[in-house]
Amino acid sequence: MSNNELHELIKELKEYKLLKEEAEARISELEGELKAEMTAQGKDKITVDEYKVALSIVTQQRIDSKRLESEQPTIYTMYLKPSVYTRLTVR
Repeated sequence: MSNNELHELIKELKEYKLLKEEAEARISELEGELKAEMTAQGKDKITVDEYKVALSIVTQQRIDSKRLESEQPTIYTMYLKPSVYTRLTVR
């Protein structure tokens, strides 16, 4: 692949990454508006035409890894699992 082809490839990648960031920001805005409206109406479920929307509270239990590492470093180390992947960085 020539430098010009690589340049165009990288340029296109950067453009799509920017589009992705913009889309994710807009998605967050729209979700926030929808949540606010449902909260204002005091509803956790609504149906609008063919769309069904549910707002629910989700609770998760997670390990506090920083606390575990500081209080029980041996146990923390025993349960560490390496994660290997390839990272592509474009600047």
